Amino acid sequence: MAKFSAEELSSRINGLEIDDEVKMSLMEDITDSVRPDESEELASLKAEMEDLKGKYEDVKTKYKERFYTAISDDKKDEKMEELDEVKVVDVKEI
Repeated sequence: MAKFSAEELSSRINGLEIDDEVKMSLMEDITDSVRPDESEELASLKAEMEDLKGKYEDVKTKYKERFYTAISDDKKDEKMEELDEVKVVDVKEI
């Protein structure tokens, strides 16, 4: 099954030997059904969706890193406290 553009359909209808009112009716139906800018709009929406997916993944990655970094910083703080406790020497014991 061939897929024709609106212009190709228009020229094919104009080539038919039918009443002008029928031609006009067919042309109106085709124009209402097949919108040339619809494919452009669809492509634009797809591009926007891909852009938003990329932004979503970036935010998701940053969100994860934020919490993983916070957890690892807390562990570092705990280790530093442990080291500080080991270094503390009571003067009375000497």
